[in-house]
Amino acid sequence: MNIGLGTAATGRIAIGALGVVALALGGCAGNGQRPDADLARAEAGIRQAEQSGAEQYGGLELQAARDKLERARAAANEGEMATARQLAEQASLDAEFAAAKSRSRKAQLAVEEVEDSIAALQQEMQRDDRRRGDWQ
Repeated sequence: MNIGLGTAATGRIAIGALGVVALALGGCAGNGQRPDADLARAEAGIRQAEQSGAEQYGGLELQAARDKLERARAAANEGEMATARQLAEQASLDAEFAAAKSRSRKAQLAVEEVEDSIAALQQEMQRDDRRRGDWQ
């Protein structure tokens, strides 16, 4: 009878130990889950980059983001979750870079336009000054 209690106690300890191991492995298994949030973030970043005109001013970076997103999806479908997560994160970064490059180029163009306007105004002022000098 004492052996039965010892076996039951040992069984409970073993079950408890298995529970602890399962919890520990569950924490690691989080890395094995599909990176759906990362994929969605990359898709959203690509859409945002497209809307910012990145196709025109950051086309290479935008295409790199698209390619990496496709590779991330393929990796996820093949069960390579760590690779999929990494590629999705890289796709997000490439999309952000494409959008930033687009914003930067648009800002440069706006500055050039303002500079051209200032130069035109300065020329107009000089012409006006010369005309006034001729009249005086």
